[in-house]
Amino acid sequence: MASIIQTYFNIYFTEIVVGILILSITIVIVSIFYVIFTETDDKAIKKLIVNNTKKIKKMKYTKQFLRGVDGIDLELKDSDKKNLL
Repeated sequence: MASIIQTYFNIYFTEIVVGILILSITIVIVSIFYVIFTETDDKAIKKLIVNNTKKIKKMKYTKQFLRGVDGIDLELKDSDKKNLL
């Protein structure tokens, strides 16, 4: 049985490789079309953005901690990042 399979594999090796290549290319093309043509729910995306922009409670630091980190910006505001870009 194994010798029959090995013989077929040796005879049709090129066809097997080409078949696997065509199958993989087909899967990639179908995946690309699926991603392009699926509708995105704008409401869900906007809701996520609104939830992420909620105000964060201000941290309270001890005096000892503030003395140890003197000179480091602990606020890390987004406006500072935008000015750097």
